[in-house]
Amino acid sequence: MSRFYRREFLRGLGIAIALPAFESRCVAQPKMGSAAKRFVCVSPSYGMNPAGFFPEQTGSDYQMPALLKALEPHRDELSIFTNLDHPGVGGGHGCSNTLLNGVEMKDSKDRPQRLHSLDQLLAETIGQATRFPSMQLGSGGISWSRAGITLPTDNDPARVFARLFVEDNGKAKRKTLQYLDEDRSILDVVRQDAGRLSSRLAQADRDKLDQYLTSIRGVEKKLKRQADWIDIAKPKASDEIIRGGDGDDTIVDLQYPYNTAVMYDLMVLALQTNSTNVICYGHPGGNRMFPFDGITLGYHSLTHHGKRPELLKELSIIETFYAAQFSRFLAKLKETPDSDGQSLLDSTVVMFGSGMGNASAHSSRNLPVMVAGGGLRNGKHHRFERRGRDGRPLSDLFVTILQQLGVEHDQFSNSTGNLNDLLT
Repeated sequence: MSRFYRREFLRGLGIAIALPAFESRCVAQPKMGSAAKRFVCVSPSYGMNPAGFFPEQTGSDYQMPALLKALEPHRDELSIFTNLDHPGVGGGHGCSNTLLNGVEMKDSKDRPQRLHSLDQLLAETIGQATRFPSMQLGSGGISWSRAGITLPTDNDPARVFARLFVEDNGKAKRKTLQYLDEDRSILDVVRQDAGRLSSRLAQADRDKLDQYLTSIRGVEKKLKRQADWIDIAKPKASDEIIRGGDGDDTIVDLQYPYNTAVMYDLMVLALQTNSTNVICYGHPGGNRMFPFDGITLGYHSLTHHGKRPELLKELSIIETFYAAQFSRFLAKLKETPDSDGQSLLDSTVVMFGSGMGNASAHSSRNLPVMVAGGGLRNGKHHRFERRGRDGRPLSDLFVTILQQLGVEHDQFSNSTGNLNDLLT
C-alpha cells in the first residue's frame, strides 16, 4: 500500500493525521526496526473468575474456556498464561494497583521510584514522539510515575475525544501558554529554594528532597511538552463516534458500561492518528449494579461468590461482556491500518490482565493475563510451575514486551528472566 494511498484511505475514514514535528532529545529512543511500536493494557479491576478463564490444555490445541469464547476468532493472535503473578505482593484490593509494577505502596516507602509502572517506562521511550506520551482511560490505579505517584484517568468519552481531536481557538491557546509560563516560574522558585535547602539537610532528608525534585522535573517536562505541541494541529475525526448519527435511534450512550465500545474506538483512533503509542484502559471495581439482564447484585458482591452457582452465573455475565468487548477491540485493531499501512494489531502489543487473581479470596496469585498482536509468536496457552506459593514472575513477560517494543531492558521490577523463548 503506497504512502499516498494510505493517507487517502485514512481520510476516507474521516481522519486527517498531523505528524509530530519533533522527537524528544531527553531520553534514549528505542532501537530502530522494532517488531512493535505501541502498547495497550486493558485491566478489569477485580480480575476474572479463574474457573472460567484458564484453559485446561496447554499448547495451541487448547479448548477456549467459557469466559473467553468470544475470543475464539483471535486464537492465533493470542497468548494465554497460567501461573503468572507478582512474588511478594500480598492480597486485598490493593493488589489490583500492582499490575504494571509488581510492588505494593507499603514496600516502597524508602524508594517510591520502585512504583514506576511498565506503561510509564514505555511513555518515556516509545511515547516521546507523540502528543500524549501515554493515555490513562477508564478506571485508574495501575499507572505510576517515576516519582511513585499514581496517575489520574479519564472515563468521559466526550472529554477524551476533545483532547484528541478538538482544536482550541487562538485565544484559548494564548491563555494556556500564559498559564504554562506562570507554572514554570513557580517551579523555578521551588527548585531554587530546594537547592539552597539541600546543603543543610542530613542524608536521609536529602534523599526525600531528591524524590520531591524528581516529581518537580516530571511536571516541568509535562509543561514543556504542552507548550511544544500547542501550535501543532490535532488530527481531525468525525464526532459521530461520541454523538451517533442523525437519527434518535443512533444516539451513543456515554455512560459506563455501555460506553466501553466507544472508549475502545477512541483508543483505535488515538493509535491510528499517532496521537499516542501507550494506552491503559481500566474497568472499574466498586459495587456498581451492571444494567444487564440477569444481574441482581452489585459487582463487588458478585466477585465474593464463594463458588455459589447463582452468583457465579451473574458474575459470568459481566466477565463475558468484558471478553466480548475486548474481542471487538482486537478485531478493530486487526482491520485498521496504521500510518505505515501495517495492521494496528501487528504493530501493537495488547495486554489484558489484572493484579487481582481470585477476587473471591482477594488473592494476587495466578493472575488472569493474555497478550495479543505486536508481532509476538502467539497462538498458545502457556502454564508455568509454581514454586511454593509463587508462580512465574509476571515481570518476566514485561521484559519480553519491553524488548519487543525496542526498549533494551533485561530486567524489570522482580523479573528473573524473560519469556522470549516462548513469544519471540
